[in-house]
Amino acid sequence: MNSSTVQVLDRLLRSCCRSTGLDGAGLSVVSTSGSHEPLYASDELADEIERLQVVLGEGPCIDATATGIPVLVTDLTDSRDDESSRWPVFRNEAVRIGARAIFAFPIRIGAISLGAVDMYRETAGPLSRSELNRALSSMDEVGLAVLEAPDYYGDADAPTVINMTVHQAAGRVMAQIDGSIEEALVRLRAAAFAEGLSLTELASDVVHGRRRFAKENR
Repeated sequence: MNSSTVQVLDRLLRSCCRSTGLDGAGLSVVSTSGSHEPLYASDELADEIERLQVVLGEGPCIDATATGIPVLVTDLTDSRDDESSRWPVFRNEAVRIGARAIFAFPIRIGAISLGAVDMYRETAGPLSRSELNRALSSMDEVGLAVLEAPDYYGDADAPTVINMTVHQAAGRVMAQIDGSIEEALVRLRAAAFAEGLSLTELASDVVHGRRRFAKENR
């Protein structure tokens, strides 16, 4: 992941932590093979939380990505919690390294799941309604930052240079989805990410009529 993407994610997620009273955040994405890969962590504890879930195959990030629904665990030491009881090994390890509450938010663009953000606190307790809303409102920006990372398209110049084929494809997608050019570019990037294609490859398919995009129900 290039340094500019790291800086954007760091700014967004640290700001989100400050506004919600949380201590740190980590982000894992879903690879084209369906596996989870840690992409960002604000600190060592957040990094360990992400890696634990990849190794164990269980945890809030895994569930939030699969269901598209936030996972909110206010006290990891509470064995009666329905959420955390599904991943007892992760829960015990997370407590051991210092996490007490954890909140996972899915990152989605339309119907495409990009991964999830885990945010932790070293003390137990819920998010207030306003804190939860602030966290949720940050996730769209985080998703767009992930899509700007060139590593995930195979296009080294994707964030700064959009070639003519991509411009043409965005125009066609804009008409197909009856949306804005910005929305069309987001849909193109999300589909390329999910399918393991370069942005240029997918754009070529659109321009030559091999691929169409449908309107989403709003």
